Amino acid sequence: MELNAFFWGTSSSEQIQFLFLHGMGGTGALWRPFAARLEDRYPVWAFDQRGHGGSQDPYLKDFSPQAFGEDVVETLKKHKIQKTLIVAHSMGVRTAVATAIQCPQRVKGLVLIDLGFYGAAGGGLGETLAGCLRGLPSEFEDRTTAKEWLASNSPDPSISQYLMAVSYVDTDKKVRFPFDIEALLRSIEAVKDFSLREWLKKITDEYHIPVLALRGETSPVWTREDYEKEKENFKNSPLLTFEEVQGTGHGLPFEKRQWLIERLEAFMETLN
Repeated sequence: MELNAFFWGTSSSEQIQFLFLHGMGGTGALWRPFAARLEDRYPVWAFDQRGHGGSQDPYLKDFSPQAFGEDVVETLKKHKIQKTLIVAHSMGVRTAVATAIQCPQRVKGLVLIDLGFYGAAGGGLGETLAGCLRGLPSEFEDRTTAKEWLASNSPDPSISQYLMAVSYVDTDKKVRFPFDIEALLRSIEAVKDFSLREWLKKITDEYHIPVLALRGETSPVWTREDYEKEKENFKNSPLLTFEEVQGTGHGLPFEKRQWLIERLEAFMETLN
C-alpha cells in the first residue's frame, strides 16, 4: 500500500534524502522536531507505517516485516525518491531493513535505533508489550486517566511517554491513539521467531550499505546481553557499526534528540 507521507524541505532528486520511520504506535509526525533542524540542508521524509496514522486500512491482513518494507518501497517510487538515508526507531528497524533488502538501490545508509535483531521486540519486551496493548482501552476520558493507566500497565516508562506523545483529543473530547490495536498485535505475532541477521549480512556484505546500530544504555528492549551478542556476530562486517548511547534507554530519539541529530548529520556526511 502507498503510505501517508510527511515531507519537509526542498526536494532534490540528486541529493540523499532522510527518511524517518517511527516505532510501534507512532506516526511520521513524531519526527517533525528532527526535520526542523535538518530541512534547511536536506530533504526530509517521514511515513506512517501500515496500521498507523493515515496508513490504516481495516482490510490489511499481512503485518510481516516484508509487507511493511513493500509499503515503503511503493511509497518511495510514488514520490520518485531515488536515494535515502533511513533512520528507524524500534519497530521501524525491521521495516528499514526489509526496505533495503527489497530495494537496495534506493538505500544509501541505515540508522537502526534500539531494536534487537531477533524476536518480537528485539528480544526485550515481546509478550509484555502485547499484554499491555490487549488491555489498552480504545479511548480515555482525559489525559490524566490515560497517563495513570499507562503508568500502571506499560512495560517501560519510555513507552508510556511515547504513547502519550502520539495521543490526541478527538472532537468528542476523548483521548485516543492513532493506531489500530489489532494491527499492532498482529505485527508482534508476525515476528516472534523472526531474525534480521541474514538480511543485515546481505545488506552490509553484499550490497555494501553502511549501517549504524544504536542502543540506549538502559534499554529493556534491546538488552545489553543481546547487544553484545550481535556485536560478536557481526565482528567481521565492517560496514555495521554498533554504538551504545549513555544516559538514555529505549526513548533515545526523544531523550537525546540534539545528540542524535548531530550524529545523523555526521553519518550523512560519510555517504555524500
